[in-house]
Amino acid sequence: MKMGPSDFSNGPIEKDDSEMEADEDNIEEEEEYDEEEFSRLNAELDALSSALDNIEKRNDSISDRLRKILEENRSIKEEADKDAEKNSEVTS
Repeated sequence: MKMGPSDFSNGPIEKDDSEMEADEDNIEEEEEYDEEEFSRLNAELDALSSALDNIEKRNDSISDRLRKILEENRSIKEEADKDAEKNSEVTS
C-alpha cells in the first residue's frame, strides 16, 4: 500500500490556486442562487399574501351580508308574530 504526503500530515491539506478559485466560484454561484431563490420566494409570498387579503375581504363581505339578512329575517319574523298575535286576539 502506497502512502502519499497527505497521509502523513496532521494539519489541514493545503489547496492549490486552481482549487481555491473553484471554491470561490462555487460560493459566488451559491450566493447568486440564494439571492434568486429568495427573490422568487418573496414574490410567491407576496402573491399568497395578496390572495389571502382578497379572501379575507370576501369573507368579511359575506359575513356582513349574512348579518343583514339575519337581521331582516328576524324583524320580518317579529312582525309576522305580532300580526299572528293580533289576528288570534281578534278571532278569540
